[in-house]
Amino acid sequence: MLKEFLLCLGLCLGYQDEKKDERLPAPFFRAWPGPVAERKDSVILECSAQQPNATVRLGKLNSSGYEEQLSSAKNSAKLFLRDLEPEDAGRYFCAYNSTSSQGWSETQYLQLVVTGKKGSSLAHWFLSL
Repeated sequence: MLKEFLLCLGLCLGYQDEKKDERLPAPFFRAWPGPVAERKDSVILECSAQQPNATVRLGKLNSSGYEEQLSSAKNSAKLFLRDLEPEDAGRYFCAYNSTSSQGWSETQYLQLVVTGKKGSSLAHWFLSL
């Protein structure tokens, strides 16, 4: 009985260590209503983890502002960008980790474009995976 218990304990602990080394799936990252907006419009950026009990990071690259880190049962973070100006345009990031992992997920990037008016030739966007 003791031998079976020790065998199970070793296998179970080894399985847990193996799970911690697994790479987390990429988060779901979106801009609503979309990643192209006019000046003075509003956009919501949402980053959602694909694992429970996650800490989510969402922010703008190379910026000390516009960052949210959230640990919750909802497993998501949102940035509400209001009265957009050209300086709000740029590359935003989204990543997460969970209590069952040691590292962060793959980071997703989204390019936010702020145009001067609807139909501008600058109205393009991309989501880099």
